Amino acid sequence: MMYAPIVLFAYNRPQHLKLTLESLHKNELANESDLYIYIDGPKSNATDDQLQKIEAVKQVAKSNQWCKNVNVIEATSNKGLAKSIIEGVTKIVNEFGKVIVVEDDVLLSPYFLKFMNESLDIYKANEDVLTIGSWSYFCPPEMIDEPTYFFRFPDTKGWATFDRAWKLFEEDPQKLMNELKARNLMPVFNAGLKFPYFTNMLNDQIQGRINSWAIRWTAVAVLNGKLSLFPRQTLSKDIGFGDGATHESNTEDFNSHLEININPVVLNYKEVVENNIAVQEWANFHTRNFTPEKSWIKGSKNVLKFILPSKSIELLKKLRS
Repeated sequence: MMYAPIVLFAYNRPQHLKLTLESLHKNELANESDLYIYIDGPKSNATDDQLQKIEAVKQVAKSNQWCKNVNVIEATSNKGLAKSIIEGVTKIVNEFGKVIVVEDDVLLSPYFLKFMNESLDIYKANEDVLTIGSWSYFCPPEMIDEPTYFFRFPDTKGWATFDRAWKLFEEDPQKLMNELKARNLMPVFNAGLKFPYFTNMLNDQIQGRINSWAIRWTAVAVLNGKLSLFPRQTLSKDIGFGDGATHESNTEDFNSHLEININPVVLNYKEVVENNIAVQEWANFHTRNFTPEKSWIKGSKNVLKFILPSKSIELLKKLRS
């Protein structure tokens, strides 16, 4: 088997990148895989501290032979995560036909690469499969009775895809929104939630309030009726929440409870059908954590913690319970 190349995207968090690379290096297929590390460049108004962090990221990337071959690609100016991922994934997947994608703030199971490569091989000819995911944060493993399951929304932290699938990517968010509405797919896009979680996010992309490749990729999955394969127990864990995160500023890491699977996943070809339990668990998770009311309270707590005494923060916590 020709193992899929790995593309890793980094910017200005050397400590996170080091942890991610160390966990990648511990994979049994690391020494047989090629790694491409894309490092975004500084913004035009970057401070000296920010410039030093970017330089530190470059040093971490070059500090070890993390995989069989390590290629470091340094941007001279800031592209932003969305553009970096779209350009990097497009280049590598077009060249090799498949790709494994990792962001710089993800801890990986030692069997992450094994799962990605074997799954890519098993489902390479099945066009119903869009991606292979690893971050099973929303569905408790005890809820699934098989080693893997299919789900409508793709993973965007540690994942893999095929050139045939990535060709479906659409950059224009307004086009995606129009088609979702025209085909009455908004309920599917929001997985039955009582509030328009992904609709709001896609609208934020249209209005320029966010710059997310992931919400566009999610819309692509729904519009094309594609599914992604996930392991029952997570093979990755997001460590990017909190201070220093560009897109994830919540101070509470909602996946801190996750236990990464340290054993190989038993893989056999299975019919590509969405797991209804996974859909319900996704909806339950996002209802608990991301309703507009909860988001307001969480945001208010993050602001008020700087101006109110600790007892006021405790009151806000009680409001959430």
